[in-house]
Amino acid sequence: MNNKNKRTTQKGFTLIELMIVVAIIGVLSAIAVPAYKNYTVKSNVIATISEASPYKVAVALCYQETGSLGGCDEGLSGVPSAASKVTGITDGAISLAPNVDCNENGTIDTFVYGPAISGGLMTWSLTTDAGNCSSYL
Repeated sequence: MNNKNKRTTQKGFTLIELMIVVAIIGVLSAIAVPAYKNYTVKSNVIATISEASPYKVAVALCYQETGSLGGCDEGLSGVPSAASKVTGITDGAISLAPNVDCNENGTIDTFVYGPAISGGLMTWSLTTDAGNCSSYL
């Protein structure tokens, strides 16, 4: 047999094909990384807010028993001590620290669940010092 008449077939990818793949991966990662960061911040904020639920019940029971929010502090009148992301309870107001920096200013943002009594009913309002976290509430 004569090897001169055989054609060699190309194996592998050309440089331009590899560069196109790298560019596509770059575009996809430019979209995915911020979306993932947003997802992790949102899940952390929501998990922190859900941790306040048992404390809200305890504060409501404290108010029902004492008739005032003044003594509804952590560790008193049936209100449990602050734990995990709940950083403190004073006069029924529950302070939360979700360990996120929504404003990206280098400080951990805080949330406060504040009770309000109107007509014998307790309602809760959530305030935060993190303006950018408001979209998750």
